[in-house]
Amino acid sequence: MSQAPTKITFFEWLTPLVASGTKTITIRDVYESHYVPGTRVDVHTLEKDEYVCQIDILTVEQIAFEDIGEVHAAQEFLPLDELKPLIRKIYPEDDTFYVISYKLVS
Repeated sequence: MSQAPTKITFFEWLTPLVASGTKTITIRDVYESHYVPGTRVDVHTLEKDEYVCQIDILTVEQIAFEDIGEVHAAQEFLPLDELKPLIRKIYPEDDTFYVISYKLVS
């Protein structure tokens, strides 16, 4: 069995939202879905791999692209009409995703 990931990256422009506790989920593809509820991970920026903070993984739930809605947008702290195109840009071929919910370690 593989070990749970200990690091997660976010676009640099999103890290202030993660570090403030405002952004409480991330939506990833199957290759980035192997986080384990109950584990603590280090948050780094994607662009420069700079350490930002730590989060505790709460849940990892599969979701279809068409089921991503306003509740997810609020948790992502992005309007839905920006969130779905952003997901499509990052993952143009995927229709199955994983909602990783987390809380900031205080």
